[in-house]
Amino acid sequence: MRLLAMKTQWGSCSPRGTLTMNPHLVKAPRECIDYVLLHELCHLAEHNHSDRFYRLMGQVMPRWDG
Repeated sequence: MRLLAMKTQWGSCSPRGTLTMNPHLVKAPRECIDYVLLHELCHLAEHNHSDRFYRLMGQVMPRWDG
C-alpha cells in the first residue's frame, strides 16, 4: 500500500496488487472513505469492473450503490 496525491482518483489497485490511496481521502465523509477502501480491496480479487466485481462489492458493502 502507498499514498500518493492524485488529481483525478481517490484510489487505485495495480495489476500486482499494490493499493494506492490518495491522502486527501481522509477529508471525505466516512462513507466515502469506506467505499473507496472496499472498492480497491475488491480489486485484489477481481481486477476489473465485471459482474463478479459488483457482486463482491454487494457482499462486502450491501448498500454501496445507494
